[in-house]
Amino acid sequence: MAITAATAAYAALAAATAYSVYSTQQSGKQAKLNADAQSDQAKADADTAASAAVVQADRIRRLARNQAGEANAALAASGVEVGAGTAININEEIVGNAEEDAALTIFNGRNQGARLNNDAANYKLAGQQARGAANSQSISTVLSAGAQAGMAWKASAKGGTN
Repeated sequence: MAITAATAAYAALAAATAYSVYSTQQSGKQAKLNADAQSDQAKADADTAASAAVVQADRIRRLARNQAGEANAALAASGVEVGAGTAININEEIVGNAEEDAALTIFNGRNQGARLNNDAANYKLAGQQARGAANSQSISTVLSAGAQAGMAWKASAKGGTN
């Protein structure tokens, strides 16, 4: 049986359609994988930001304790009673300022973590949308090829060239 020009054209159209669908699907899969990787990285960055804030807050508190100890030592060396009056006020101010800084550090770390978690969700959504767009494009390609084949068949049945 000889292959007619119409059969060859239909085969070429089917092959081109299959390749286009395959390429579109692969592109959509890769876009989703990339977005998922970005999402995972944003989540890891969020966790790191929150942990780093807690570590920094602990460092601030430790430095405040050291500073208060040094202030007490300096006051005691100058003859001031360390457990009363001005010495207590100085220690309270040092500790209060440090605690405020520590709390703000933790707050900022949590805010940064929340923003990064939001980025992670957006990356995940972008990947899902890319995959959905690839699926839609694949369907469109198949429907378009079907329409072209149908019009070509109808034209050949009438004896035309289109």
